[in-house]
Amino acid sequence: MHRLPPHTKLAAVFAFVLIVVSTPREAVWAFGLYAVLLAAVARAARVPAGFLLKRLLIEVPFVAFAVLMPFVAEGERVEVLGASLSVGGLWGAWNVLAKGTLGVAASVLLAATTELRALLLGLERLKLPRCWCRSPPS
Repeated sequence: MHRLPPHTKLAAVFAFVLIVVSTPREAVWAFGLYAVLLAAVARAARVPAGFLLKRLLIEVPFVAFAVLMPFVAEGERVEVLGASLSVGGLWGAWNVLAKGTLGVAASVLLAATTELRALLLGLERLKLPRCWCRSPPS
């Protein structure tokens, strides 16, 4: 993984995220497959699980939002352990958690296997516009 060209890794992560986002939330089995695929990539790249899990903490605000969704969303309700939860909110929470976690994990794996300079060169190779951090050239 570490030796793949950066533009190839960028394109693969972009395609992966597009596929994950376009997967219907009801296709739970597909998200399981995506997670297994990411685990295989992490293993092949020798990225420790602890390293990956620590970096996944960046999505805690999204997790907090997802936890609240079943309580505040409108629509059909279901009782779970004495709490009235929205069915749509449960599906929405699942959608945010599954897609967000997979996207963040793919990005963390990309960052763990590619130096920043190589990522920038990969973006150039893919013909993306340069990032002018200070000011555009005159």
